[in-house]
This record gives sequence, structure tokens and C-alpha cells, in this order.
Amino acid sequence: MAGELDFYREADVVKEAVIPKQDGEGLSSDAKEAHVESASQSSVGLVGDNRLIHGISVRYPEYLVKFFHKIRVNLNGTIERASNTLEEKSSKYYKHEQSITSTIASLHSDPREELVPGFTYIAVAAMTGSVLGKGRNFLYRFSAPMILGAACFSYVLPKTFQNTMHMLHDIESQYFPYAVSRQDALLREAKLAACRTASFAEGSVKLVQHVVTSTRHCVKEWTGLNVE
Repeated sequence: MAGELDFYREADVVKEAVIPKQDGEGLSSDAKEAHVESASQSSVGLVGDNRLIHGISVRYPEYLVKFFHKIRVNLNGTIERASNTLEEKSSKYYKHEQSITSTIASLHSDPREELVPGFTYIAVAAMTGSVLGKGRNFLYRFSAPMILGAACFSYVLPKTFQNTMHMLHDIESQYFPYAVSRQDALLREAKLAACRTASFAEGSVKLVQHVVTSTRHCVKEWTGLNVE
């Protein structure tokens, strides 16, 4: 039939303006696409060669890739070091906090001791020592509040005071072992001297009582008087 249209003819995409006409010749390979021969080597080095990435032709400048890769690596390293430092500091802080809270909980081991009234009495005793030491020398002004406060502490919170003394002794033993050993030796000598003094006093009292009892008995035997 004359004048029939051939729908299955081969189309010329360039003549029919489906693809714009190119002035240069495009070459394709596994590493490059659409390399224009008229382009200079300097411009190619500046903007980079064409590369196929997922079917898309893109410019790939090596120096920019290396530059941003170096920046990314340095930034990741800085962020990682900062995160590790922050995590280390946080771990140390939490350990110290847990140590302090557990230490405070171990000091107050007797639930019958009320801390708020006890510390109120201790503060009043320390202020009393400060008032009494007003106008005195430096040693008296410094020692009076501490002595009165410690004495009140040992009286109103005896178990807490004992635990606190044990904790201070452990801390001193850790940092000043030689001084603590000398202090413990002096304390043992003082306790031994006190025990000897008490024993001697008790023996003296018993001796005096025995002498008095013997004297009364002798007076009763000799004179017949009841002096016992």
C-alpha cells in the first residue's frame, strides 16, 4: 500500500535532534568516558579525568580527593581521641563519685546515730572553740575549735567517729607509712604506759587497803576497840 508509514524503521537520533550534535569525538574505556581530544593536559589535571561511577560520568580530580580524604581522616582521628579522653575522664569521675558515696555510707554504719543533729552539735562546739580562742595566740585559735569539735564528734556520733578515725589512719598509712608507723609505736607505748600506771595504781590501792585492814585488825586485837 502506497504511503504507508514504516513504524519499524531505524531512527537517526542525531538528525531527529534526539541527541545534540557533538563537535568533538567521545572515546570510552573502562576508566574514562567522553575524553575530548582538544582539551589540554593542564585543564585535565585541574578538573580531573572523566570516570564512570554507577553509570554516570563524573570528573575525578585526584588532588581534591586526596585533600578531602586527609581532612576526613584527621577529623575522624580528632573526634575519636576527644571521645576516648571524655570517656576516660567520665570513668574516673564516676569511680571517684562511687568511692566517695561508698565511703560516706560505710562511715555512718550505725542507723541509730542521727547525722543532722550530730553535725549541728559539732558545728556549735567548733564555733564555741573559735569564740573562746578569740584574742589568743594563733595556736590556741587554731586548735581550740578542732579539739572541741572532735570531742563533740566522738561524744554525739561515737561509731561514726571511730569509722572516720580508721579511714584517716588508712589514708595516712597509704601516703605517709613511716610517720604512721612512728605514730602507732608512740600510741602503743602510751597505751602500755597507761596500763602500767593503772596497774600500779590498782596495786597501790590494794596495798593501802591491806595495810589499813591489817592496822584496824591489830588495833582491835590489842585494844579491844572495834575500829573496822
